[in-house]
Amino acid sequence: MGSGGGERGGSAGRGTAHSRGLFSNIWLWRAVAGVLTAAVILISCIQFVNSSPAKDSPECPPLDLCPTGWLYFQRKCYFLSENEASWNFSQSHCSSHSASLLVIENHQELSFMMRITKQDPWIGLYKRNEEFFWVNGKALDNELFEVKGSGNCAYLESKGVSASGCYLTRKWVCSLNINSAQ
Repeated sequence: MGSGGGERGGSAGRGTAHSRGLFSNIWLWRAVAGVLTAAVILISCIQFVNSSPAKDSPECPPLDLCPTGWLYFQRKCYFLSENEASWNFSQSHCSSHSASLLVIENHQELSFMMRITKQDPWIGLYKRNEEFFWVNGKALDNELFEVKGSGNCAYLESKGVSASGCYLTRKWVCSLNINSAQ
């Protein structure tokens, strides 16, 4: 009886050892699943970057398309200055980096810039013959926003866009389209 009891115990022990062996490798299965997930994400990112996605489709942010110290948002790079200068000097600084003072193209970009900028920086909007134009030559779309103030050079503030004298010193924001950077 002692030997039969031992056999039963041994056989139960073997079953437990076998199942423990299968489940003790759960960390291995988790690692394999993690690697496969990372591979799928990487392949998806490569496909999005290599295709020309529609304007609103998700895309992976480029890793090296913006110069060091610049921010990326919606296929543009942005530089937020630490120094203050006149509007003309600010535009010259942006031009020296193949960029321009910020040209706002849509409500999403306006909202994003209003959230991240401080201290009312210069943007690439100026008055010519009583109308506002962007530094790229396009006239301001008044449905985007209305410029307050009586100056000739525009800056971004917490409640929208205002204009003041171009000689005043402010921080500034440069923008660079990814398409023109390549």
